[in-house]
Amino acid sequence: MRELQIKRIQLVPGIGGFWVNDQPAIQMGAKADGFFFEGAPSSPGFSAIREPSQAFCVMLELRDGQYAYGDCVTVLNLGYAGRPLPLEASRLPAVQKALSSLYDGKTFPGFRAAAQILESPKFEAVIDRPVAYGVSQALLSATALSRHATMARVILDEYGIAGYARPQLAGSCGGEWHQNVDKAILRQVDMFPQSAIQTRQQCEALPEYASWIEARIRKLGRPGYRPDLHFDFHSSLGRMLDNDLDRVCDYLADIVERAGSHQVYFEDPLFAPTAEEAVDSMVRLREKLEARAIPCRLIADEWVNAPGEVERFARAGAAHAFQIKAPDNGSLLATIHAIQVCQAHGILPYLGGSCNETDISVRATVNVGLALSVWRLFTRPGLGFDEGLMVTTNELNRTLARLESEAAMKVAA
Repeated sequence: MRELQIKRIQLVPGIGGFWVNDQPAIQMGAKADGFFFEGAPSSPGFSAIREPSQAFCVMLELRDGQYAYGDCVTVLNLGYAGRPLPLEASRLPAVQKALSSLYDGKTFPGFRAAAQILESPKFEAVIDRPVAYGVSQALLSATALSRHATMARVILDEYGIAGYARPQLAGSCGGEWHQNVDKAILRQVDMFPQSAIQTRQQCEALPEYASWIEARIRKLGRPGYRPDLHFDFHSSLGRMLDNDLDRVCDYLADIVERAGSHQVYFEDPLFAPTAEEAVDSMVRLREKLEARAIPCRLIADEWVNAPGEVERFARAGAAHAFQIKAPDNGSLLATIHAIQVCQAHGILPYLGGSCNETDISVRATVNVGLALSVWRLFTRPGLGFDEGLMVTTNELNRTLARLESEAAMKVAA
């Protein structure tokens, strides 16, 4: 395999695919003011409860003159579950200096060796998870360019993976609860609407919304189309119901009944101030749901993506699926590890991320998801549904076509 020969690394300021929220402030009742919120933020690093997102755009120049790209971004909802602070352009000079010392003029055997450098303890205060995420994308792309291969092929080869399978897609309708559901049905998306439920008002509206979705599928869906329904609470239901498991189960059972024949997935319904408490409460919720024979499934997000926590959640069997939120994990090496942990423990690996990502970051993670045959890919970036589905689907189709062409050439040879 060809080496990765780097001439230099350069960072320039950019923007993310959406905005960033102070999640605790919103869930504690901040009053909406148009697109924004009134009042002061409650989490460090914010100047307002919702503010413009920033990105660091990574440009990796190779010795042969090619350029590879990656984008350093955070997720939309910050201030909870150990997530990084919002990116600030003022950090760029320090980040640039650290990365230049690690990569300028260097040669590496491949992607994994180059990305492992990001874990250097010397620079851990500067190279935080959003930075590691973006740089690892560029390193994966650069290795693919050097080998005239797809990013998925690089992962297949470097991890010794023999085969791959096309992941199903999970769509977000959070930007517009009703029109985007119609779009998801006509596009025959495998799972939706996600919905990003953050407030008491949204929790209270959800039962009727679930009934409306079920009726809409019957009206618009093709014969035999049975998508799964996915509702992401971001811990808001637990805040509203004081984490009372009986009341939470009653609420979830009502949603399941309204969903009819559709399998329902509930993501992070409970609030937890620590990862340890998140594991314990989700295990107890799963046991209570099973005892009451409520046929829903749980997805863990937020705390499962805090550093070093995926193994704890997996050993406990806290949920049926984990959303591996790529920006929260940092380097793509950590994302790949988290997926492998899921697979080793019989947990469905749902490779997700955020509407605040970019086309560059999503393309890289689509290749990761395909190479590791994840259960589902979250469509993104943006919150308009169409743009995320387009970026995810098109990258998936292009990459599959190239991999299938490789296989056909080997057979012919």
